[in-house]
Amino acid sequence: MTTQLPGLLLGLLLLTACATPQQTDVVASRFNEEGNADIVIRHYSREVNRVLKPLQMDGPYISTFDRGSVLDFAKQQSGRELAVVILLRSNTSEELKQSWIKILKEVGYKRIVFLRADKPGQKINGLPVLNSFGSKAI
Repeated sequence: MTTQLPGLLLGLLLLTACATPQQTDVVASRFNEEGNADIVIRHYSREVNRVLKPLQMDGPYISTFDRGSVLDFAKQQSGRELAVVILLRSNTSEELKQSWIKILKEVGYKRIVFLRADKPGQKINGLPVLNSFGSKAI
């Protein structure tokens, strides 16, 4: 029995090591500049976007804009320091980000931050930052 004890202990050690959860995702930095954002856009698709700051309502509902209408609205904003685009987990492609960067830079936004939201209704501050383009104002 004592000759089997080291093998039994080794097997027990291996089992507990395999059962230990491992962190595989890199924890992204969290956004905390909602108060500084001049415009916050929640992107669902090319045709469906919502402007969350300044909040645009249609009666009791948040207004829905296509990308061209968002661009027209962005042009009307007096501040152009920080634009935030919230993307769904299922669509965070570089192509999508580049298209937003192109139109928001054309309008004059100096910094564009992309956030990821996994479900509707999440607060903007605290969302994971996917990318940030442009320099932060000092």
